Amino acid sequence: MNPDRRGEVRILFGDPGQGTRRLYRQALVAAGYTHLREFDSLKGFADLLAVAQPDLVFMDTEMPGGDAAALIRDLRYNRLGVNPFLPVVMTTWDTSQAVVRKFIDAGADDLLAKPLSTRMLLDRVEAVCLHRKPFVVTSDYIGPDRRKETARRASTVPLIEVPNVIRAKLAGEALDPQALQQAIRATSEQVNRQRLRAAAFRIAFVTQQIIPLYQAGEPPEEATLAMLHDLIASVEDIRQRVRNTEFAHVGQICDRLLQPARQMAEYGAAQPFDAEWQKNFSLIKTLGDAVLAFFNPDRDASALASEVAEAIDRFRARKAAQEAGEIPFA
Repeated sequence: MNPDRRGEVRILFGDPGQGTRRLYRQALVAAGYTHLREFDSLKGFADLLAVAQPDLVFMDTEMPGGDAAALIRDLRYNRLGVNPFLPVVMTTWDTSQAVVRKFIDAGADDLLAKPLSTRMLLDRVEAVCLHRKPFVVTSDYIGPDRRKETARRASTVPLIEVPNVIRAKLAGEALDPQALQQAIRATSEQVNRQRLRAAAFRIAFVTQQIIPLYQAGEPPEEATLAMLHDLIASVEDIRQRVRNTEFAHVGQICDRLLQPARQMAEYGAAQPFDAEWQKNFSLIKTLGDAVLAFFNPDRDASALASEVAEAIDRFRARKAAQEAGEIPFA
């Protein structure tokens, strides 16, 4: 890493306090980071993002003007800015589990507790440069992989190496803006493919749990309805992602799946259990299995079914352990 190249790194930073922003700027400039832009609200962040095209963002969790976690999630889902893999470091006075979970789940790279020394800030900038975690994509998360090594080894979810502009700049590599955008697009396509597979798996995972409950005439509990809403969200995510792609016809399957799923969610405990609804239940499972098979063309149907069943078993075992107090709820 070449300290003389720090002036090429573009950093966008924000904090509600003007004095804090002044301290950050002084520390960064003293360390050689001179390509800086600052903001004092989430609107200021959104306005500057496309203009400044930063290589790194850090900001406070309590920025005024909205929900900072939602904005990070929009960034990761490629709904904001031009680089969904932009490193984001959050700062906060509130280190409660709820706040930490909220921002980690949104896809932030890190969360630093205040009061924050300038040394800690500079060390984290270098950590993002040298030790950026690969991304992992699931049905409800896109962001740096934070799993423990044992969980990572046991998982079949692939890791995705994302473009690291800071490391390239500090290493003195020549950066072609067009090549960088091509790399971002190529990585985004990887993310999109994995997201489609994850959403399809989520549909099968939820379907195999809730359909038997409805067919048995059991009034849906809150957890069951929550899973049903997860299913709807996954179907809608797939429908959005296949729009204007070669997979657009899958959107028609999603439309057929959404109608009975939404009706089930709307009726809730008042769900009618007649022959017509039995056909709807079967239709949801059939369409869910079709979507899963479509996005896993290299997998045998029985192998996919076994993987879904194993995931359900793990989910139920974890839930039972949580209820028994053996592991904490997270």
